[in-house]
Amino acid sequence: MPAKKTPSSHPHYENNPFFVASNGITLLFNLARGVAIMLLVLSILSLFSNTWSPSDSDTFMQVVNNWTVTEWILAVGSASVIILAVIMVSALFGGVSAYTSAQLVHSKNVELREAFHEAFDSLWSYIWLQIIITVKVLLWTLLFIIPGIIMSVRYSLAGVAFFDEKKQLRGNAAIKESVKLTRGAWITTFASSALFNMLTFGAINGVVSAAVNAVLYKQFNEIGDHDKPAAHWLSWVTLFLPAVFIGIVILVLIAAAIGIGLAGGHFS
Repeated sequence: MPAKKTPSSHPHYENNPFFVASNGITLLFNLARGVAIMLLVLSILSLFSNTWSPSDSDTFMQVVNNWTVTEWILAVGSASVIILAVIMVSALFGGVSAYTSAQLVHSKNVELREAFHEAFDSLWSYIWLQIIITVKVLLWTLLFIIPGIIMSVRYSLAGVAFFDEKKQLRGNAAIKESVKLTRGAWITTFASSALFNMLTFGAINGVVSAAVNAVLYKQFNEIGDHDKPAAHWLSWVTLFLPAVFIGIVILVLIAAAIGIGLAGGHFS
């Protein structure tokens, strides 16, 4: 009986999340520098774009409370157009990122114009893919949130499978391929993006996503149906670090509240 092939037969499999991301970023800038710079700029801009405050909400509510029926109809129509435009633009840039990752899997150079052309040609199909993913994640989230987080990670390679010219998968087929590829490695998949985003405070999220997806998709394909190596210890640290941080913040707030209460009782 032939011996079962083991992960040790795949010496290029990388499960250290830091090196998955750093190797991917190097590959991205070497083979798709124009796309990498664009994703970097978009990531930095998005970091500073959130300027909404609670006072803005109060002002907005005061304005809409005085709207007439005609103004509501115009507002809803305008909002629908804006939302559709946002979805299309978001899907276009997401398609550029996913297409680039798919080409990097095969070590191909990618020009920015080429990536936009391919993403635009498949725009509506890619939007449909994102709609399916969003609905599935929302449904999984109803099961106490955590399953939704896990499945969003499991679906993260669907875009690459969508643009992989060797597979040409669409819709739910691309999602199933992503689930298949990440089986037994969702912690590695999560940590490979999350670790670098933590270290950079999310400043280069777009770059990290395209880079990590390319590396993971390639090595998951190469290892095939064989068992994947266990998650690296750094991946486990990355997984639990947010929970530990939140716990520390809560403890600090409780301690501060107790300290303020004791101080108030002392001086009363």
